[in-house]
Amino acid sequence: MKKLILIVAVILANCTFTFGQDKAKSEPFNKWEIGVNAGVGNFAGEYNMHNWSPYSDADGSGQFGFGALVKKNFSHVFALEFGFNHNSLIGTGFHGFDNYSNYNFKTLTTEFDVNTVWNVNNLISKNKFDRKLYLFAKLGVGATHLSNKTGLDYNDKSKVEFPTIPLGAGVSYKISDKVRLNIGTQWSWIHGDRLDGRNTRPTTSNTSPSVNGTKLYTYAGLSFTIGKTKKPAPVVEAPKPEPKPEPKPEPKPEPKPVVKVKPAVIGNAYKVYFAFDKWNVDVKAKADLDRLAKDMNEYATVNVEIKSHTDSRGPSSYNMKLSEKRGKAVIEYLNSKGIASSRINAQAFGETQLVNKCKDGVPCKKAEHALNRRTETIVIE
Repeated sequence: MKKLILIVAVILANCTFTFGQDKAKSEPFNKWEIGVNAGVGNFAGEYNMHNWSPYSDADGSGQFGFGALVKKNFSHVFALEFGFNHNSLIGTGFHGFDNYSNYNFKTLTTEFDVNTVWNVNNLISKNKFDRKLYLFAKLGVGATHLSNKTGLDYNDKSKVEFPTIPLGAGVSYKISDKVRLNIGTQWSWIHGDRLDGRNTRPTTSNTSPSVNGTKLYTYAGLSFTIGKTKKPAPVVEAPKPEPKPEPKPEPKPEPKPVVKVKPAVIGNAYKVYFAFDKWNVDVKAKADLDRLAKDMNEYATVNVEIKSHTDSRGPSSYNMKLSEKRGKAVIEYLNSKGIASSRINAQAFGETQLVNKCKDGVPCKKAEHALNRRTETIVIE
């Protein structure tokens, strides 16, 4: 038992180191979740801890159970979960070596755990931040309250057993940005021998054999993300001065030459900013693009040049594709406003043209990274 507790303590220490090292990538996952679940609890046997061999002859049937959780996500790999589950364990046991006949038992278990939760997929591929479907694993420590309703006759029918070592695995599916479906199973090793409705007889007059019980809880439930992701404040640029009109030529006796005047909108620049790892055009961006579309529809001879960029976080190859998606989103929006694709020239630069110091390896604030997630549109002839 001491070895198991030491293993759990080492794992918890490693957890702190892991999410501490990965802080730069943890921003989209620094959220809380609350959840509920329902499932089936089974008596999974008793074991003699001296040789880890089956000890009890009891058989159990699955019974309805329920639980709840509160989870804090620290990174795209690691979370800490506070949870509980309540189950009825029902079955039949046989106590033959003491000349007892078959007996029925019913034991209520209420388990409280602190679990480390691991995103197994992101342990292998950390560049995928927000997965729709992923496998998870859990390991933790807790305590269990046992209450024997029926079983062999003995004293002390209600007791809290510590420690409980839960070990689980499952799959999580993203229904929406706020809701996930979780299906899993949890095996719990409980420091106590009372799950099958009986108290193990002492091997001597003063000691009891080192026998401990186990149960299995298989469940399905929903978890809900709470809190809002903070968006960086939009950067407001000072309006550029209008170009000064060229001086008119002095009148000559000859007929005045026709002077070709360039449209006033040539050289105007519009900037669109994007959320982290996103390429959708939000309300603020649409307002700026509507002004651009109005100018282009008013001056049918002008064209537009689009340059799309990302910040430095993530692989450069992924960022190049992300900047292409941002440019495409702007083109599609302008098309919807009546601007033909032949009037648009788009280029993607990924993270190669940062506007500040925030390159790979340089710590920056969120607002500084936000300045690089942009698409610039410039009106040209």
